[in-house]
Amino acid sequence: MSSTDVARQNVEAFNAGDWDGFRETLADECVYDEPATRRHLEGQDAVLEANRGWKQAFPDAHGTIERAMAENGTVTLEITWEGTQTGPLRTPAGEIPPSSRHVTVKAAQVFEIEGDRIRETHHYFDLMGMLEQVGAVPAGAGT
Repeated sequence: MSSTDVARQNVEAFNAGDWDGFRETLADECVYDEPATRRHLEGQDAVLEANRGWKQAFPDAHGTIERAMAENGTVTLEITWEGTQTGPLRTPAGEIPPSSRHVTVKAAQVFEIEGDRIRETHHYFDLMGMLEQVGAVPAGAGT
């Protein structure tokens, strides 16, 4: 399996809510960084729990891979995430109640692949745009 296949499999498992399949893509001692939320997670359980949290807030969440680039075990995916916030969204500042609003968020994930497992993920996405779309901050607050 190529490193790009591993990264794609990770996104597809998230889309399907296949948590066993998602876990299978992760190295035992994986690391996940989400700069927008300032989350730095270590280990399969922590990474899995964070992704379950996104899926609880946006049960229909799915990512469409727009482009994939790979070199020497590093894979970058450009992704468009979409979903409807029908569950509470947990943030460092507290919980945002369900808004029933649909969001579209552009993102990039950079994966470091070792063998057939993800050793490290850096997930970059437009947090302010997402918060505007769910009504948690006023439109234009990030400008």
